[in-house]
Amino acid sequence: MRFGGTRSTPPPRDPSPAQRTQRRTPVPEKPILIVEDDSDLRDALAYLLKACGYPVVAAGDGEAALSELRGGLEPCLILLDLLMPRKDGFQFRSEQLENPRLANIPTIAYSGIYTGSNLREKAGALGITTVLEKPVDYDGLLDLIEKHCPRT
Repeated sequence: MRFGGTRSTPPPRDPSPAQRTQRRTPVPEKPILIVEDDSDLRDALAYLLKACGYPVVAAGDGEAALSELRGGLEPCLILLDLLMPRKDGFQFRSEQLENPRLANIPTIAYSGIYTGSNLREKAGALGITTVLEKPVDYDGLLDLIEKHCPRT
């Protein structure tokens, strides 16, 4: 319908909050590698990180994670459960350190079984400076992740 010789067009729609967040939140170039044998926790961590804009690769144990890394994966960070079947977090980290290409990838470890100063000493000997206890505080974890995987 025409009024006064000009065409009336509706005003442009504002983007949804999700669209605005996606445009403002840059995505890190490298993924985060989650190494966790508990599929529920692994899936929950992956969901959380993806919802926050992080690319994610998940592995069910240390052997699967090493296979990903040896296959060329270059994560910005590894989230590592310490108690797992086949190859636990300590064995994984030892083998990770043997490979110069993998040795400098920052690693945050966590555990629900191993706790206390002995855990931190053992992890520290493998170059792991951050050890969290389950249940993991997700807000604190996201703050740590942002330090290692800034959004560019």
